[in-house]
This record gives sequence, C-alpha cells and structure tokens, in this order.
Amino acid sequence: MSIPLPDALISAESAATEAGLSLPAFWKMVAAGRLPRPYYPAPRAPRWRRSELAAAIEATRALPCEARAARRAARLAPHEAA
Repeated sequence: MSIPLPDALISAESAATEAGLSLPAFWKMVAAGRLPRPYYPAPRAPRWRRSELAAAIEATRALPCEARAARRAARLAPHEAA
C-alpha cells in the first residue's frame, strides 16, 4: 500500500472523492472558482495538486456562514434603502 504524497497530482475523479463531492458537483465548484483550476500536464488530462485542493476545501468550509450573512445583508439592503 502506498502513502499518498501531499503534493501529488491527482485526477478529477480522485479530487472529487477527496472533496466528498460527485464529479459534476466538483466541476461546478471549479467553474465557480471555489476550487482551484486544474493543471494540464497533457491535453484532456486535468490534474490538481493535493495540497492546493486540501487548502481550498478548508477555505470553503468556513464559507457557508459568511455566504449566508452576505445573502442576508443583500436581501435586507433594498428594504433599508426605501
């Protein structure tokens, strides 16, 4: 059994599994900018650095509270202006 290297390049399927997401949800988060963009060592072969992916996942775990507060402030802002 091999030990996973912290900065190894991993495929989209492996990255989605490590993030705890389905493959389509993983790609949506990449497109939204919440997860890092892939490296392309070869055409049609996207890869992510395990360390960058782990850092992005930790950053997005804190995001729901902040995102909820921002949505609440945006929803209340039009009422306050009136």
